[in-house]
Amino acid sequence: MHNFKRLFCLCLSALLLTGFCFVCAAESTSDSLIVACSNVAGLPIPALFSPGHKIVPAAERKLGKMLNESGADVVCVQEDFQYHDLLAAQMKNYPYRTFTSGGIPLGDGLNIFSKYPLYNVERVTWETFSGILTNDNDGLTPKGFLKCTLDVNGILLDLYDIHTDAYKTMEDQLAKKAQFIQLRDYVDAHSAGRPVLITGDFNCTLHTYYYAEFYETMIDGAGFSDVWAEVSNGGNYLRGSDAQDVIARYNAQYNDQFKGYWDSYERLVYRDAGGVSVTPTEHRYTFYTDRPDKPQALSDHAVMTCTLELDAQAYTRPQETLQSPTDRAMSEKIENGFRMTGRCLRLLFSDLFRLIREKL
Repeated sequence: MHNFKRLFCLCLSALLLTGFCFVCAAESTSDSLIVACSNVAGLPIPALFSPGHKIVPAAERKLGKMLNESGADVVCVQEDFQYHDLLAAQMKNYPYRTFTSGGIPLGDGLNIFSKYPLYNVERVTWETFSGILTNDNDGLTPKGFLKCTLDVNGILLDLYDIHTDAYKTMEDQLAKKAQFIQLRDYVDAHSAGRPVLITGDFNCTLHTYYYAEFYETMIDGAGFSDVWAEVSNGGNYLRGSDAQDVIARYNAQYNDQFKGYWDSYERLVYRDAGGVSVTPTEHRYTFYTDRPDKPQALSDHAVMTCTLELDAQAYTRPQETLQSPTDRAMSEKIENGFRMTGRCLRLLFSDLFRLIREKL
């Protein structure tokens, strides 16, 4: 009887161990992820001055409804400022989301809506920028990037939503370069050994603003791959001897337009790590509009959507503390409001005095 009990215990232990291994393996399988990226242009601008003379609050509601039905697993938005509540109210298919950091001049305009849990949200402001009263006014709000951990059926990914400096002067391009370097260094320090996705409004492409050095810093320098280049351009990063011919063909095809058609500002770059490999299989730009004759009727940017296949056969989920997003306390919001308003006023007066001195 003693030997029978011993044999029974051994068999039961083997079954439990097998079951445990199965559970662990099931947590580390392959999966797919659809990511959408949209600059929603939620700026507090009167219709007379907005692109296409759109009424921004109404446009945010309509755009939110379309994004809600996009089929994406994750929607990352930029310029989600004064009308965040109108947009967010439409996103009923996305139970996990970040809390807004505020409108202009308080917040960065970056938010994420997800069908998968989000954890450990961090916001980082650019250390360098160009333009306050000029050059698209980048300094009027604390633009930067949002980082979070995304749990895709047990696979943890570090997801970044970014918005770099706008406009095209040399000063703006050098600001973009500094921002890409800051982003690269932050990713290397805070996402080492982890799979990383970076999406957002890059305000830069592979074929424009060469002094921003997007390719040199993020692709060649940091080991990221670009979904548009890999999927839509056959792995061609426009750095070979055929680059100018390829660019000329696109320009001819799209009548010298690229924003929202090819190699546009909205993009996603990715990097494998931690036993997870990322393979993009689809990529497209789509203007979400309620007027077919006006592609930019709701937003002056196209929506980028891509599908990523995640191979996690060699993945072991790390043990770490995961904290769900929480809204800031009212006292913290008031303190931040005073601090950001003071920052904005200092920059405005400083730039005004600079312009006056240049005129004298």
